[in-house]
Amino acid sequence: MSAEEETPLFSDSTGEALNASAWNLVREATASATNVNAENEDTNDDPASMRWIEPVKMTPGKHKYVLMKVYNEENGEKKFLVRSYARCSYHAENFREAVGELRKDERMATLKAHVIGGGRIEYDEEKKRVFVYGYSMTFGRTPGCNKKTMEIIRKRFAEEDGDGPLAECEWSDEGY
Repeated sequence: MSAEEETPLFSDSTGEALNASAWNLVREATASATNVNAENEDTNDDPASMRWIEPVKMTPGKHKYVLMKVYNEENGEKKFLVRSYARCSYHAENFREAVGELRKDERMATLKAHVIGGGRIEYDEEKKRVFVYGYSMTFGRTPGCNKKTMEIIRKRFAEEDGDGPLAECEWSDEGY
């Protein structure tokens, strides 16, 4: 973010965007999302052209997360990503950080991204425990979002180059 850009501000109680920078960020995150329902999405897609993108990045601790879809409009390829950074206080900030990282790679030039939904992740790296729950006030409740997020996390940990299987992994649509 340049010095001229204002910091996106969100309401802590409602998740509502409070300034133009926040509105622009939410608009970018949801620009191409229509009728979002994670229950209908096949998260097993991992096209060869997108294998360079890590499916899961999460910081140990309790943080907000977003479930994102990165896709190529020309050929229909898509990949779902989970992003949860300790440095992000809001769901939209997780999206901004993730897109910022992805745009550093020239392969992202042909791809677009948007938010499917979000909530919270409690990740205990030492005990290999993950709990996904809640929802994003900014992006609203998305049916199936937490379940799909857990499926992506489980798959990533089970992969050969992953961190080994999780000892405990749960999800819930309860809570905020």
